[in-house]
Amino acid sequence: YVGEISPRKLRGFANSTASFFWSLGKAIGQIVGQRELLGSQSLWPILMASCGVPALLQLVTLPFFPESPPYLLMQKGDQEGCKKAIRQLWGEGHHQAEIDDIMKEMATMKNTKILSVLELIKEPSVRWQLYVLATVTTTVQLCGINAV
Repeated sequence: YVGEISPRKLRGFANSTASFFWSLGKAIGQIVGQRELLGSQSLWPILMASCGVPALLQLVTLPFFPESPPYLLMQKGDQEGCKKAIRQLWGEGHHQAEIDDIMKEMATMKNTKILSVLELIKEPSVRWQLYVLATVTTTVQLCGINAV
């Protein structure tokens, strides 16, 4: 959602903040989980319940956020809703360039063939990228960093 609602010039930064906060959350969890803080036998339920606070906050606030402009334009075909969402998210101003970018992306997607998983595996033009992606993903899982 954050990547879709951010302006093009901030999209990379917005998408990378999720990874940063994911890592920050892991570090804070490790620190707070120490025996001296909330890692004791009597306090661990509080530590576990604290994970639900951000999810609850998101559940309560997300209905007040507008749909993403690309979703409204590309999936629903609602250009006025797209403009309204952009104004609500980014404020008043001239945002026609962003709408034009979404329209270009929509035109590009219409000309793109959707491949099944089996077709993707058999496609020689993406085989190298698939091997690299599988290797990186497997390496991350096997090194145990997600358990830290």
